[in-house]
Amino acid sequence: MQRWRRISGQKRHSQIHREGSSAANRLLVIRYLANGLDHSRFAYVVSKRVGNAVVRNRVKRRLREAVRIRSLKGGWDAVFIGRRGIERATFHEVDRAVGNLLRRSRITEDAFREAQGGQKQPGDGVRDSNKSGEASE
Repeated sequence: MQRWRRISGQKRHSQIHREGSSAANRLLVIRYLANGLDHSRFAYVVSKRVGNAVVRNRVKRRLREAVRIRSLKGGWDAVFIGRRGIERATFHEVDRAVGNLLRRSRITEDAFREAQGGQKQPGDGVRDSNKSGEASE
């Protein structure tokens, strides 16, 4: 991850924790706050309770990749906090959890477009399904 996309320093981490909003799911917590820049920055925190250094670093690599492959809005600082159990999750599960939190926090371009009343485009990566299990448009 490029340096300009990282949140560094305890002061900014504390400010995000104190003033920011949060959302959570089974695997992750996200805390986020507007940063006034034209790009978003991220930090990844995984406690020693999750596992040893090898396990924690694997979790952070998966989180970084799940964020990297998404289309994101600029202007946000976000801290992802891994919960116990994330070490047993597959990349697909981590990716879905990251996507869920980014949509709920409205940091993704897709969530921004949907909030503005825009239409979903084919291939947006979001599948709507009805009770019969067929995709709807």
